[in-house]
Amino acid sequence: MKILLFLAFIVVAPLILLAQQPKMNMKIFAGINTNTFVYRTENVDPDLLAGLQLGTGLRVSKRRAFVEGDITYINYGLSVNIYGDTDTIFDPITVRMNSLEVPLLIGYIPVKKPVFKCYLYGGLINRFSLKGNLSFRDETIKFSPKEFDLHTYNLLVRFGTQIDIAMFNFDFNYSIGVTNSFRSDIRTNSHAMQFSIGYLF
Repeated sequence: MKILLFLAFIVVAPLILLAQQPKMNMKIFAGINTNTFVYRTENVDPDLLAGLQLGTGLRVSKRRAFVEGDITYINYGLSVNIYGDTDTIFDPITVRMNSLEVPLLIGYIPVKKPVFKCYLYGGLINRFSLKGNLSFRDETIKFSPKEFDLHTYNLLVRFGTQIDIAMFNFDFNYSIGVTNSFRSDIRTNSHAMQFSIGYLF
């Protein structure tokens, strides 16, 4: 009898453990973003920068909970018109900045159907500013974050939602800077919004 119970345990235990294994998804994604630098001082308008992002990530879910880690390359910038003394518009100056983000996210799955899933999440974002470039007419000048008075590392808090439809993932999130974006004494917060479309593996 003990031998039969032991054999039954050997057969059933792997099935139970397999049923409790977390589900893992890898994804690649691309999308658009806006970054806003909000100055904590009067008479200074916020800078609105638009751009693109491209990345890959790993999401692990179990029951109604999940964690996710991504690596995202971000390119954003703006075009500035220069006016002369007689309101003549010269060629615009285009500034582009490259960054690398490493989000660490945790969340809840309120809707979990075979073809449709909804995710709510929050977490911390490690942003590393890389090289940028400034273009005027036919000339392009590369610069480092330090030369533009930017911190190389910034910490942000992110809140967002994801929707899975079959193998496609749609992600919308909003991030708020915790650390000061610029090296100056003026407090500057970074606000960022992203929308991405991804493919799940």
